Amino acid sequence: MLGFTFRNRHTREFQGLVVKTVNNPLLAPKRIKRISVPGRDGSYVFEDGFENKQLEFKCIMAKGSIPERRLRLREIAAWLSGPGALVLDHEPDKTYKIVRAISDVGLTLDKITDDFNIVFEAEPFQYGQLYTVSVDSPTSFVVTNNGNAPADTLITLSGSGNVTVSGVALSFLLTGMTEVLQLDSKRMLVYNGSFVNKLSKHTGDFIRLIPGANTITISGTVSNVTIEFYDTYI
Repeated sequence: MLGFTFRNRHTREFQGLVVKTVNNPLLAPKRIKRISVPGRDGSYVFEDGFENKQLEFKCIMAKGSIPERRLRLREIAAWLSGPGALVLDHEPDKTYKIVRAISDVGLTLDKITDDFNIVFEAEPFQYGQLYTVSVDSPTSFVVTNNGNAPADTLITLSGSGNVTVSGVALSFLLTGMTEVLQLDSKRMLVYNGSFVNKLSKHTGDFIRLIPGANTITISGTVSNVTIEFYDTYI
């Protein structure tokens, strides 16, 4: 039976639980804004990234006495009470990052089975293998995103003075470096090893890796650069 692993627990750990996928769209819905202009037919449509994705599962608890099923349902409700990583059995190399889990697990007593639904709200993209690329005294090097969507990066730089980092289409300048700095493109943050905000030293973009090979070019005094990223998929 196919199921899934959520927060490091598989559905098979709950005796008698049968899971059926109801909805798992390949694409997350686009974030769309429409503007209507008086006197003009139609609307202007602006797209700005993706909304979160919704995954829905129908579940049946089919084994055990009523007290035994009640105990397992309480355990399932606790399991679903927070965010975490979701991996589907039919796609074990990709991880969904769940921001919210919703379920209608109940304690009704008029059935010989317990039926309920689980809806996971996930980030728009799925994530494959984590890569860490570290280069000493870098000037130019290549990193590859094997996915089919842009990948966020965590870049750690050891250097001094003014440093410029350029990707395929994005670049940034760090001014007056005196310590190791980290740049998190997903959260759009710059901080030092003590997690003190250093965004004031940053000008420009936060680098994301396009699908395929990405050439990273660095100018300035840099002793080491480390880039962490996941293969990222629609």
